[in-house]
Amino acid sequence: MGIVFMIVAGAALGWLAAVASRAQELSRSVHMPIASGVAGALLAGLVVSPLLGTGSMAGGPYDVSALLVSVLGALVAISAVVLLQVRKSG
Repeated sequence: MGIVFMIVAGAALGWLAAVASRAQELSRSVHMPIASGVAGALLAGLVVSPLLGTGSMAGGPYDVSALLVSVLGALVAISAVVLLQVRKSG
């Protein structure tokens, strides 16, 4: 259940970032924030959460703080990708 949440939350946040940065005009640019959101959520949920002691999102017990860490990881990854795209194009 935790991994499914990370994938869905990361994809939703990536899509919202693509819409907010007007990347929908370029069809290939929409996929990058979505993929980076999923990757950031998975990385934060599977690696960072256990390091912080909030529980593993892979299985077993996890709590709201582990979910928030995965959402934060998605936001950080999306922000980095959007900033790189803006810097590259302008």
